[in-house]
Amino acid sequence: MKKFSRPAIVGTITKDVKESALSGKRDGADILELRLDLLMKNTPEFEKYLKGDFKSPKLSLQFKKWIKDAKPAGLPIIGTLRSKAEGGVFEGDENARFELIKTVIENVDYIDIERESSKKKIYECRNIAKKSGTKIIISSHFFDKKDVPSSKKLKRILKKSFERSADIAKVAFMPDGKEDLLKVYRVALENKMPDICLIAMGDFGKQTRILAPFFGSSLTYGYIDEAAAPGQLSVAQIKRGFRLFGIKNGEKN
Repeated sequence: MKKFSRPAIVGTITKDVKESALSGKRDGADILELRLDLLMKNTPEFEKYLKGDFKSPKLSLQFKKWIKDAKPAGLPIIGTLRSKAEGGVFEGDENARFELIKTVIENVDYIDIERESSKKKIYECRNIAKKSGTKIIISSHFFDKKDVPSSKKLKRILKKSFERSADIAKVAFMPDGKEDLLKVYRVALENKMPDICLIAMGDFGKQTRILAPFFGSSLTYGYIDEAAAPGQLSVAQIKRGFRLFGIKNGEKN
């Protein structure tokens, strides 16, 4: 497992895995995220499974092929099979979704699991991850401006994420004003817990994708081929922003 100095840039891939993985590395990504749900959507043969037969053995085999296709870039890989409720496109039975997630844990360096998932499913994934050395990202998403968490609640969410076996705790929300952006910077600056990732989404929150790491956020997410979240910047844009503000990122010696 590579260790990165703060911060690391995650390049999100939603299509053309081989090409995007190499392109992401050239642009400055430190880690690659395979958005397995969006890869399914962008692959005609597999789009039907988003609402259909989640238990098809073809899915697990295809997921592993996409992971293999990303390996030549030589970067750590995050596997994410995002549910529709958390901003993804994967619908249907949660048990089936987690059975798929569990089949790829040992093939990736990090696995992203939503905090709202059942404790049982999270710990089942944790047990598999321990055997393979895979790290767990526990993520929380708030897409409605009315649901923006307070600074106090953000800290509670991060704490609960680590209590649920997170190696990295991630929270992304849709800001409703400047005060909401300040929450990102304040909480990141005051954080005393292990690695965290804080993001304000949408156009108004774009600045946090570059500046939050300056205050202590361990990761920031950018796209390689197309945006996978509201307000997401490209990996190349984030890299330029880091240089502008003198933020150093990359692998530790």
